[in-house]
Amino acid sequence: MASHIGRVHLRVGCVGVLCLLASLGGGPTTADSSRPVFSGQATAVQANVLNLQPITLADTGYFEAPEFLPPAPCTEEGISIPNVSVGAEILCASTRGKGDHSMSNAHVAALDAEVAGIPVTATLLRSDATAGCSALAPVLSGTAHVLEAQVGPVTIDSDPLLPTPRNQPVPIGVLGAYFIIDEQDTSFNGNRGDITLTALRVVVPGVADVSFARAHADIICQGRPVCPGPHFVTGGGFLNGSNGKQHFVIAFREGDLNWGHLMYSDKGSGVALRAAKPFTSATVYPEGKEGGGTLTGTTTTAQSFKAHITDNGEPGRDDVFDLFSPEGITLASGPLAGGNIQVHPACRAQ
Repeated sequence: MASHIGRVHLRVGCVGVLCLLASLGGGPTTADSSRPVFSGQATAVQANVLNLQPITLADTGYFEAPEFLPPAPCTEEGISIPNVSVGAEILCASTRGKGDHSMSNAHVAALDAEVAGIPVTATLLRSDATAGCSALAPVLSGTAHVLEAQVGPVTIDSDPLLPTPRNQPVPIGVLGAYFIIDEQDTSFNGNRGDITLTALRVVVPGVADVSFARAHADIICQGRPVCPGPHFVTGGGFLNGSNGKQHFVIAFREGDLNWGHLMYSDKGSGVALRAAKPFTSATVYPEGKEGGGTLTGTTTTAQSFKAHITDNGEPGRDDVFDLFSPEGITLASGPLAGGNIQVHPACRAQ
């Protein structure tokens, strides 16, 4: 579901006859054409700084295969180097390719950064990118969440009647610097399509180029997908608690105790936790309007937890996140104030 705070951009690359005609014109193929081939990568932060190797935080790495499900990294660590500093309460990423689509998600919560002396803040930055097929033609979609963000003197979407432009440079007025929100890079080559979506990119030419919440998904449409498969959950956002914003990010798959993540941060109450693996249980149920799920386990400090999510359909106003402590104390509970939660089938036809 799309976020209901700020503006969200959804892009569907192409589908149907036009794309099918393109795929018949040749293009990428693989030695094993019996099933689709996917690629994906998600990165919470990527910093390219003059005279330094690229630095990444919460990066899944790049994968290309008929099936992949790598670990979903999370971190609280930041960056502090000349010309770039990055701090955030939550930095997470995940990518997967299975069934009939690939999907990547990158998440940054409570960002406090500087790029060449330009302050960059945001309550939430998140990108979700998906690549699938329709009649052997690639179908691409992506959603960017940029909530309560400011770059230098520019407050993003400060005027709801005149929103900040998407997918194009916005000058900051310092050293030729600019930023781009909801940056999209899509391409089609025969039966292959790929999308890269970046929630926020800040560039100071010749000094630094920093991307926040970058997600890439790719597909080669061929053969027959391997379906069905386990449902899974991805999501993140924040609730408005009595002591301020309660940030979270969550991902898990039905019956899989070793894939996914959960991080929660409520600075106002001084509560933060991160799930350890293996989980104790991971249950996804697709019943209801869109579905829900429950994740149980222990934290990295050996405390038990129970998290419950409800996906109540578009546009996300009614999605619910609940988190309980070992003593049954409710740490967070209620509808999201920003972000999204989604229950996904392994194959769209499930």
